[in-house]
Amino acid sequence: MINGRQLWNDRLYQEARKMRRYLRYMLNDHLLFILLIGIGLGAVAYHHWVQTLPPHFPYPIVAALVFSFVLTFGSLRTLLQEADIVFLLPAETKLRPYIQRAFLLNFLLQAYGLLLVWLAIVPLHRKFSAVSVWLLFFVLLVLKGWNLFISWKGNYFIEPLTHRLSAISRFGLNAAFVYFLLSDASAFFLLALCALIAGITFYIVRATKRKGWKWERIIEQEAKAARTFYRIANLFTDVPQWKEEAKRRRWLDFLVLMIPYQQKNTFLYLYVRTFIRSGGYLGLYIRLIAIGLLLLYIVPSAYGKIAVSLFFLYITGFQLFALIDHHRTNLWIRLYPFPDDMRKQAVCRLLFFLLIVQNSVFSLFLFLLGAGAIWIGSWAAGAVFSYWLLFHYLSNRRK
Repeated sequence: MINGRQLWNDRLYQEARKMRRYLRYMLNDHLLFILLIGIGLGAVAYHHWVQTLPPHFPYPIVAALVFSFVLTFGSLRTLLQEADIVFLLPAETKLRPYIQRAFLLNFLLQAYGLLLVWLAIVPLHRKFSAVSVWLLFFVLLVLKGWNLFISWKGNYFIEPLTHRLSAISRFGLNAAFVYFLLSDASAFFLLALCALIAGITFYIVRATKRKGWKWERIIEQEAKAARTFYRIANLFTDVPQWKEEAKRRRWLDFLVLMIPYQQKNTFLYLYVRTFIRSGGYLGLYIRLIAIGLLLLYIVPSAYGKIAVSLFFLYITGFQLFALIDHHRTNLWIRLYPFPDDMRKQAVCRLLFFLLIVQNSVFSLFLFLLGAGAIWIGSWAAGAVFSYWLLFHYLSNRRK
């Protein structure tokens, strides 16, 4: 006899214990200290940026896009495992307490993320909107619960098109609801959207009434969410559970073709392939560039812009240096007739190229912003800093 409540408590305890062990390593590193300083400086710069915005700033549109993204997307944790397809599938109807608790946990976690975004946008909201910030948060919380419910019901469908249509329609409804609320539109529009949301909910509940869970999809979602955490934890310590998924990115093959066919480039070829194909590195690199450009736009002072540029070069170099450990469990690498130093040199060469590209993008952006001669100083400081970071600081740290 399966006790869904006890099973959930056991799974949650095991997951919490596992995460607590990795968080201990992550929170002890000095990177956290630097991140806190960066967040603090970003908050000050953001506050000054809000004060300089003109009255015609399109706040309802910006808030609608930001909140609709947060409301629509989010990983679902169920703590279910592959073997559960065999052992729990026959008892699916008895797992109601388990699912109720999993839904509550997901709602609390995603509501916490929503709270952080809401807190970040409060200064902007108070300047451009007369709507109560608490009313806005309450509406967002209700919309988050509805989005989570519809996503949860999506586990009864296996067709990818259904999930794409669900995400697109929810994104549009969320954006429209937030926009109409903040732009003081007629209550008729909000009531019409409420009716549409109620209709979709009614349809989904009826359509899933006689369906069973799609266990493969649920377990894949759980594995994907767990991989995200393990990928971050793997930057700080060894994580045996972390299995990176390789992706074929044919459109970036020209980067590999630029490497001369020589023995001394063996490891460089390997790590360029790894950077392009492994799921986390390329995405992380692009995201850090995008966030860095946003902060460069927001920060008002010249010295602040240079500090932001150096900060993101440091974060990028520090996080991508995990490439050096990517193949540590691959025995075939040890058959290469090359000294181990060549491996480290190849990683440093690749990362130096990536940091120079990132630094050049930041400097070009400053030039386009009309920041005067700052862009030249920023590029020179970034190039020197990148060289010191990779060939001295991080290389010596690995000895």
